Order: sequence, then structure tokens, then C-alpha cells
Amino acid sequence: MLHCQTVVCLGVTAMGYAWRNTMTFIKQYLIRLSHCDPTGTVFYPNYFHIFNALVEDWFYEAIQIRFDEFLMARGLALPTVRMEATFAKPTKMGETVDFWLTLSHVGRTSVRFTMGVDKDGEQRVRMNRIAVCTSQQTREATVIPEDVREKMLEFMRE
Repeated sequence: MLHCQTVVCLGVTAMGYAWRNTMTFIKQYLIRLSHCDPTGTVFYPNYFHIFNALVEDWFYEAIQIRFDEFLMARGLALPTVRMEATFAKPTKMGETVDFWLTLSHVGRTSVRFTMGVDKDGEQRVRMNRIAVCTSQQTREATVIPEDVREKMLEFMRE
């Protein structure tokens, strides 16, 4: 299940970031055995794998830019340069949880994502990620293509 919605947050997240009237991309995920350690709890590095998939899904579904073309045809990448996460409560195998993301900043070459995992309104994980658009050829930062940047900004405005 996928949906985007406008979220009004009156407080500050566990990571210290506040947002108001922000468009949020939400996707439900079933937690599978492959996500978990032997206790049936999500092994924390697997959250990062799912968050990365969420960004890809956001490209395809929310801003409607093909992520494969962004990488392959345009020769660009969006590597993480900074990430911080808070794990508030474990998530167990068999639970269906909401993974979500918002954008808190789009610059010339970088984008800041705020992401989370919730179950029935309960915070499980919060993450802030800064990614920089880079050329795959030079491995140097490059300007986010105007069409991509405009879609990102449009997502922030909705």
C-alpha cells in the first residue's frame, strides 16, 4: 500500500527536527524473516536497506522520476554523506509497519530526508539522511538536474 499525505507536525521529532505542512510519502512494509535477527526482531542495518528502497520507491511513485534512469542513463548517484538514526522500539517479524519520508531541504547538490518507521502511530525508528548528487564518472558532487530538483521542490510544497 502506498499513499502520500500532508502531515502537520506541531512538535519536534525525536531527532530534533520539526516540520509543518509537509508532504509525506508512506509505504507499508511487511517485516519478513530476512529482515530479522534470530530473535525475530529487525536487525538494525536492515532498516537502512529498507530506507534506501523507500527512496527508490519515492522516486518512482511520488516524484515520478525513474530511479534506474537517474542512475544508469544520466550516470548520477545519490550517496549518503550523513546519517543519524534513533531506534525507539523494536519491530518484530510479521508486523506490517509504515515506512515514511519527507524532504526537509533541497539544495543545489544535496537533499535532506527525514524518515521513520511507525506502527499504529507509535514511533519505532527516526532517521535523518543527507545525500549528495554525484557524477558516477567523476565521483564528485554535481548539481541536481533541474527537472529532478523541481519535482523534489514540488513534493515539498504539496
